[in-house]
Amino acid sequence: MDGDLEVERDATVYAEDKIVTVDGRVEIEGPVIFEGGLKASELHGREGDLDIRGDLEIQDGIRVSDGSLHVSGSLVASDVDVDRHLEVLGALTARALEAGSRIAIHGKLKADSVEVGGSLEAYASAEVDDIEAGGTVRIGDKVTARSIDVGGSVRVGGGKITGDIDVGGTFESAGPLEFNEIDVGGSVRLKGDSSGRRIDIGGIFSVSGKLKFEDIDVGGTVEIEGDAEGDDIDVGGVLKVSGDLTLAGSLDVGGRCRVDKTLMADRIDIGGSLEADLVKVSEFEVGGSTSTKRGVRANTIVVGDRGHIRGPLFGESIRLGERADVEAVYGKSIVLEERCRCTIVHGENVRIEEGCRILGEVLYSGSIDADDGVVFAAPPKKVEVLPPEPS
Repeated sequence: MDGDLEVERDATVYAEDKIVTVDGRVEIEGPVIFEGGLKASELHGREGDLDIRGDLEIQDGIRVSDGSLHVSGSLVASDVDVDRHLEVLGALTARALEAGSRIAIHGKLKADSVEVGGSLEAYASAEVDDIEAGGTVRIGDKVTARSIDVGGSVRVGGGKITGDIDVGGTFESAGPLEFNEIDVGGSVRLKGDSSGRRIDIGGIFSVSGKLKFEDIDVGGTVEIEGDAEGDDIDVGGVLKVSGDLTLAGSLDVGGRCRVDKTLMADRIDIGGSLEADLVKVSEFEVGGSTSTKRGVRANTIVVGDRGHIRGPLFGESIRLGERADVEAVYGKSIVLEERCRCTIVHGENVRIEEGCRILGEVLYSGSIDADDGVVFAAPPKKVEVLPPEPS
């Protein structure tokens, strides 16, 4: 029809060719049903729900005040603003999408921005620049977005997020995810090989697959089921990696760290315990216990007081704190502070303080300085050249 169309409360509109086409604007008051599709330049509804039982195509904007919008087919519009609920059983394409309570899109979702006070549910894929929700976001398939800002929880099927992910509660990806920054107050779970830049999480970070990153800062626990490669990791609690962990920078763990294969980093500082097959690092400092199969290889090694080390230590400079218990040390400069216990010592220059017990051989090629009260299983022996380090 030419011109505008006004529809009053409780009306049902039928179309002979399954679609109503209006050249102008459609004004609706109260609950109204369209038995078929609707095509118009603008759509305004107020004080009631609007049910479109077909496709809805609006050239400009849709505004529904104090009501909800239900579309049985697909929806195409410039701007969509609904005070209550919006549900589309087909695909939705819009520039800006806004709803006060809930948005549910069963087909593909494509928009520049989505803003909802409550929840967003997209059952298929979603291509949205910016997503903002006060409650929850659920995207069944892959998401392509610039930013996600959600007060509650988020679950996506994988995809790519080029900007920031800011979530107050939990974030979960059911498929591989490429991201820039994740900032989550609770927990994050990623399935599949993923990559990102910065990860800042208050609780738990779990990855089922390989992970590439720049920085990880987690207050609780990090679990990676695969290889991990990045710059720096700072974990307040526990770190577990089932593959190799390779860091260009530092590893700081307040509690327990376990790497099933090789751990490589520039600097390692472990407050609790460390388990690994092999550790290769520039600076190594541990306050608790360390257990390795093939040892720790570093330029500088510092074992804290009462530290407990299983596996050999290889380094340029090695210092064992008071009452440390170590199997074997191989280095250039070696210092054993008071009442240490060690099985094998091979070094160029060795300093052993009072009360230490050496249960095996001591070989040195430069000098040795041992206090009174040091117990040797066999007298220290000076050699021209130290034997090769065990592999």
